[in-house]
Amino acid sequence: PQAPSRPSRLFALCVIMRRLLSYVAPQLPTILAGSLLLLFATLAELGVPSVAGALLDIYTNASAGDEQVGSRVDRALLRLMGLIAGMSACKHAGEYLLKSAGERAVVEVRSRLFLCQLTCSVQSLEEQPTGHLLSSLTAGSDAVRLCVTHHLPQVARSVASCLVASVYMASISPRLTLLAFGIAPLLGLLAAAVGTRVRALAQEQQRQASAATSVAAEALSAARCIKAFGGEAAVGAKYAAEAEAYYTLSMREMALHKLWNGGNLLLGGVATLGVVREAGRQVLSGALSAGSVSSFAVYGVATGYAASDAAHDTGRRLDLGGTSAAPRLHL
Repeated sequence: PQAPSRPSRLFALCVIMRRLLSYVAPQLPTILAGSLLLLFATLAELGVPSVAGALLDIYTNASAGDEQVGSRVDRALLRLMGLIAGMSACKHAGEYLLKSAGERAVVEVRSRLFLCQLTCSVQSLEEQPTGHLLSSLTAGSDAVRLCVTHHLPQVARSVASCLVASVYMASISPRLTLLAFGIAPLLGLLAAAVGTRVRALAQEQQRQASAATSVAAEALSAARCIKAFGGEAAVGAKYAAEAEAYYTLSMREMALHKLWNGGNLLLGGVATLGVVREAGRQVLSGALSAGSVSSFAVYGVATGYAASDAAHDTGRRLDLGGTSAAPRLHL
């Protein structure tokens, strides 16, 4: 079978998301409250580098005998402790609300799936193994749980982190921000292309492994017939060809990974060196302080990780449209 195209996967994802919203509709207030708490936790977390940079500037610019240094340090430490405490409280409260909403949605999905299986014809139930029916029930429930409690909140939080960190970077130095983001679109396009190709190769490997297993199962089940006609060599050659095709796909995926990792490291290194050079020039000219540069570096790393996490979780949601659990959510 051919791999599902990207438009068909997007359409399947939209249908699944619409069904998912119908399952979690009673829990939407809880989900929104949990998402807002996670957003507040993200804002508090991104405020920590700014306060830490200001604290570094206080120590760097302090002079002997300055009586106000102690009070300024105390205020900065109190702000830092408040941000950390608020981040921790909002994060855990939001995760608890989302988990409770997800478990309630799972109860609804499991009930609908089980009722759907019971309403099938007796012949259809007898044709399918009991283990397959039970695994379908579990797979559909797990897909909903992961969507509500992990992937969708993580995408929202990653996007918010990326945007807020970018605003902080621009407030520190617009020139450094433009320099840091100058290569980001290229890396993003390459990452999207490589990620799509890697997922396609992984699906091809799964199909090829299934084909090799099918050849082995058919040959072993018909071993008496194969021996009677002397077809051992032909069947063995066929299985070897399937195994060789799987090896070829595996090597192609590995080569793509290595090429991407090497190119990503090279491009990222060039961008980092450019930012470090410009940051050093602005520090020497007095336009920026050492604390501002350290905060900018932390925000840059946070933006990169947030963008990577958002792309990864979005890809996981697109992959849901091609999994065996997805059709069972169309209830």
